[in-house]
Amino acid sequence: MYCIYYEIKQGDTLYSISRRYNVNINALIMANPYINIYNLQVGDVICLPFIPQNNYSNFTTYLVRDGDTLGSIMEENGVNLADIMEMNDINSISLMPGTTLLVPIVGEGQVTL
Repeated sequence: MYCIYYEIKQGDTLYSISRRYNVNINALIMANPYINIYNLQVGDVICLPFIPQNNYSNFTTYLVRDGDTLGSIMEENGVNLADIMEMNDINSISLMPGTTLLVPIVGEGQVTL
């Protein structure tokens, strides 16, 4: 499991965070046992848990551009964030423009979480 740390912003709810980052709400609760999920405070930092799926058979490269984030790359390519992190040995969500990443290609019958 990979844990991406996320700082709570005004208006965030556990549900909105789970939808935005495609993370199961129960996984969010289990990954954050010390956070009061009914009273999130701006500035609280929570773990967004991502589990690699490793169910890909084809890959491509992706050249990181200015403004890219792992979240935007994940959304653009329809892949699991943990798979991108694991395949590229990344431990941070910060990327440098010009970096080349290995990105799985989602094909028929392959589902991302």
